[in-house]
Amino acid sequence: MKKHISIFSLLAFCCMLALFLASCGGGGGGSSAFAKPGDDDGGDGDGGGVEGTLKWSTAINSPTGVGVGSPFTPPFVSSPAIAPDGTAYVGSTDHFLYALKTDGTVKWKFETGGDLSASPAIGSDGTIYIGSADRQFYAINPDGTLKWIFPTKAVFTSSAAIGADGTIYAAGTHKDLTLFVCPTTVGYCSVTKTTSCTSDANCPTGEECILGNVAISQLGSLFAINPDGTEKWEFRVNKSGFSNISGLSGVVHSSPAVASDGTIYIGTEGDVTFDRSDFCDMTSAYPPSNANPNPANGGFYPVNGHLYAINPNGTLKWDFKTLGYVDSSPAIGADGTVYVGSRRSLKFYGKDQATLLDENPSTRGFVYAINPDGTRKWVDDLLGDVDSSPAVGSDGTIYVGADNFHVYALNPANGSIKWVEPTRDMVKSSPAIASDGTIYIGSNDKSIYAFNPDGTEKSRFEAGGSVNSGPSIWSDGTIYFTSSDGKLTALSGTRGIGLADSPWPKFRHDLINNGRR
Repeated sequence: MKKHISIFSLLAFCCMLALFLASCGGGGGGSSAFAKPGDDDGGDGDGGGVEGTLKWSTAINSPTGVGVGSPFTPPFVSSPAIAPDGTAYVGSTDHFLYALKTDGTVKWKFETGGDLSASPAIGSDGTIYIGSADRQFYAINPDGTLKWIFPTKAVFTSSAAIGADGTIYAAGTHKDLTLFVCPTTVGYCSVTKTTSCTSDANCPTGEECILGNVAISQLGSLFAINPDGTEKWEFRVNKSGFSNISGLSGVVHSSPAVASDGTIYIGTEGDVTFDRSDFCDMTSAYPPSNANPNPANGGFYPVNGHLYAINPNGTLKWDFKTLGYVDSSPAIGADGTVYVGSRRSLKFYGKDQATLLDENPSTRGFVYAINPDGTRKWVDDLLGDVDSSPAVGSDGTIYVGADNFHVYALNPANGSIKWVEPTRDMVKSSPAIASDGTIYIGSNDKSIYAFNPDGTEKSRFEAGGSVNSGPSIWSDGTIYFTSSDGKLTALSGTRGIGLADSPWPKFRHDLINNGRR
């Protein structure tokens, strides 16, 4: 009898254990709103577990970081690049470039002299390229050793692009302000400082004419670097008779994008002095934005930022003057249309279109569709800063986030809204589109969202920090992203569903982040 009871007890225990294990599911741990009953692929699918559950999360930095911090803090963080062998590369504010294996363990890390908020790009030979806040641009071998360093005067927070011929394009902001000594024949009245003069007689009573003005601007640079680390060219502008001045107007967080014809597109925030029609004359007018809604009716919307188009030889093709700061990175459609976002308009002027009255922000932000010849196709006001970089779906739909907590799907023909869906905080992240049409995008509400192509929310994963990075989708369906709690996270995606075959499916275009159409 005792023998029978023992066997019965053992069978009952095994049944209870089986039920308990079944209730635990087969996926990784972690908080997830992605997982749904019946999603488990039994461990035999490419996704490696229940869709949207945590595969692994690796700390690549403490939440506050140990770096000195960039003087030009970008509104986003490093997004991972994924090599053909599955190695994930990501920069960190602890100054290190990390290489992680497919199981989340650190393969190696390479230290630079400053924060790495830029996203790495991978060359055809496996070389990893990234710029640092230490004003140097690095080429790292796949084994983690240094290949070469390209020293500059610019702080790098934007990510590099790689041309079809292997040329590396990298843009940064000059750490030091640029001073231009203006001709001594023109000066400014000592009190108002806005009235141009050549002598005291030109100034109001009690003021004197101060000849010899110094114009101060914040500029950036775009570098073309050969694969051996030598300089090919540095983009230069010619302003008000000053030849060979190196600079893009304003702070540069936008990352360059290379079109199929070799044209390089790059955005900037613009500079209040440099953008004047004559930066040596404080009474000179600001040029109007190329996005003026209706200039024929007398509307005046001055330049607040730029999207530059630069020829492969380093000469200016065109300059599209935007309504707000361009921190967003350009995306290029199948027909060559350039899509980019900007922040709100920041500068307000008097009727003379020259006197700066105020720099208080308004609650507006924009998405631009710009033709390859630099003319405006359409402009959308999304009523919130657009730091997010657009992605283009296989049907041409434009997906982008805004800091008014929303994610948008826009019609490529005219910019009309197909759908708009809310999150719980600002959306600085850039979307990534899977081959089944699912749109993955992060939010400052510490979540990464999955939206169906019709705009309905498919699922949501709760991360440990704000998700400002643009996610990547590996060929087995794994979704990679970084978050403000200092982690690189991998989620199980839909098995066999990788990145969409579309004109521009994610931030930096592809898994290796080469930023080229």
